[in-house]
Amino acid sequence: MDTTDKAEIRRQVKKLRNEMSQDDCRRRSESICQRFFSLDSFAENNCICAYISKGNEVDTIPIIEKAWSEGKSVYVPKVYGEIMHFIRIDSFDDVAKGNFGIMEPVSDDISDPEDGVIIMPGVAFDAELNRIGFGGGYYDRYLESHDNLLKVALAYDFQIVRHIDSEENDIKPDLIVTEKHIIS
Repeated sequence: MDTTDKAEIRRQVKKLRNEMSQDDCRRRSESICQRFFSLDSFAENNCICAYISKGNEVDTIPIIEKAWSEGKSVYVPKVYGEIMHFIRIDSFDDVAKGNFGIMEPVSDDISDPEDGVIIMPGVAFDAELNRIGFGGGYYDRYLESHDNLLKVALAYDFQIVRHIDSEENDIKPDLIVTEKHIIS
C-alpha cells in the first residue's frame, strides 16, 4: 500500500479484513496465536490484558482460554467515557456487550495490573512499530500511565503497510505478531 494517509490506510485495510472468509480468518488467527504462545513473554507473565475480538479481527479467544488454562490472570478493557480501565475476568460469563458492540466486563471492579502483557488492537502497522488504531485513542491514553506492560499487537500480514506517519502521543507496540513474522 503506497499511501501514508491514515484515513485511507484505515479504509483499505479494514476493507481487506472485512472481505476475509471465516475459514481464512480462523486459519490465520490460529497461526498468529501459535506464534504468540511461543513468545517467552507469554510464558513468563502471569497477567494478560486482552480485548475480546469481534468480526474478522485476529481471534483473541484462544489466548484468553490458554491463559486461564495455565492459571494466568486475564484482564479485559472497559470504557468509561474517554477513559479505559482493565478488569479481571475469570470466565466469559463475566462479560457482556458494551460500547461499540465490544464485549467488556460486567463488573466495575477496576484492577489494572502492575505488570504483564497487553494485547493492543489496531487496524494497520508498519515495520517501525507505528500503529493506526480505531481512532478513539483509548490505548494511547491508557498506556501513557501504564508503561510497565509489554505491548503486543496481533495482526494479519496484510495489515503491515509500508509506512505510517506517527504523532507524538501515539504509543507503539513492543512487538507485532503476524502469521509469518514477529516484528520488534
